[in-house]
Formats: sequence, structure tokens, C-alpha cells
Amino acid sequence: MKQLRRCFISLRSDELEEPITLVFKLFSRTLPVAVAHFLELCRGEFDKCSYKLSEVTRVVAPEYIVQMGKIVKRSESTLSRIGDMIDSGEYDKMAVKVREKLKFKKGGLLCLVDGENSRFEFFVTLDDLRKYKDKELSGYLIIGELENPEIARVNEWLEKLQVDDDDRPVSRCWIDRCGELVAKKSPEEADKSSAVPTTTTTTTTAYDLLFK
Repeated sequence: MKQLRRCFISLRSDELEEPITLVFKLFSRTLPVAVAHFLELCRGEFDKCSYKLSEVTRVVAPEYIVQMGKIVKRSESTLSRIGDMIDSGEYDKMAVKVREKLKFKKGGLLCLVDGENSRFEFFVTLDDLRKYKDKELSGYLIIGELENPEIARVNEWLEKLQVDDDDRPVSRCWIDRCGELVAKKSPEEADKSSAVPTTTTTTTTAYDLLFK
């Protein structure tokens, strides 16, 4: 069974002295295409396009979501070559199953935004959102969930931010660092890899068991 992929996203604000780092486990077995595209932008591997330095565009804490990920300072032709974050075939096959399994019933769910003007953006749920399911959240794809810290800690940090009438942070708030987390190899794996070139493996024991 393939091991679960993970990423980190560190947020910083001009209002707050300390940043906060979020660690997510991603449903890479269930949604391999969407997760792969998301991680490419976390790592900055496509023509230097990256989520790094992209701004947090909406904060409704602690009852709704925090949204971020709008890529700036890149030409439209560069962005168009990235392709859509959400693969239509994968979405049609798995999106409803994932939503029915998780039901937006807790904070910390990582979701891709589906829309022409926000195709690279994503949001994190901050609370139980089942009451919004049919009205506002039916078009979005859940690709992972928060592993660290607890959602209460995230909300505590976000609630300190001042926002305007459109829920945008008044002071600049942005993704300061981001990337994929890969656990160190065990000594046994390191010995094997030194003799035979192999794909990097990890020692993490968490798995995406949403669907067998």
C-alpha cells in the first residue's frame, strides 16, 4: 500500500509576531492527480510557480473557512500551462464519495476551489460545515486534512487578524513557506538505496484509508 503524502504551509501576518505552520496529510491514493498538482505548487516545481508568498484572501474564523493560494506575478500563459488543479475525470469519479465520507463535519479539511477565476486557490475548513453542504460547498474537492496543530490553535491564530467587510485581512497575511514533507529513510532503506537507485520512500505509517 502506498504511503500517505504530506505537506506543510506556514502562514505569516504583518499583524502578528509569530507565524503558524500547518501540516496536512493528503489523500494521494484516492485523488492522485489533484494531490500531485497541489504538491507541485507547494514545491514550486512548475516554472517557479509556487504558493509561496501568495496571500490569504479570506478569513471567516472560527466558524467557516480560511482561503488562500492565489498565484501572483506570473503571466496568464504560464498559468495556463499548469492546467486545471482538479482533473474532471477524477473529480467526477471521486468527489462525491469523498464528501459523503467526510461530510464537512469537522475543521481542518483541505479543499481545492473549483472555478475559472480561482482555479489554484484552496481553503481550509475551520468548523463543522455540514449546514453549508448543499448551498455553498458542493463544487469543492476535499484533498486532505489537518494533522498538526489542532484546529483550535489555528482558529486562535486567525481570530487575531483584523478583516474588512469582505473578510479579507486588513494587514498583509501570506504563505511564508510551503512544501512537501518526506520522512527520513530508515538505516536499512538508506543502505539499500546506496547500492541500488530507487524512488525515495518514507517511514511514515499513516495511510489514506478512505477507500479500499
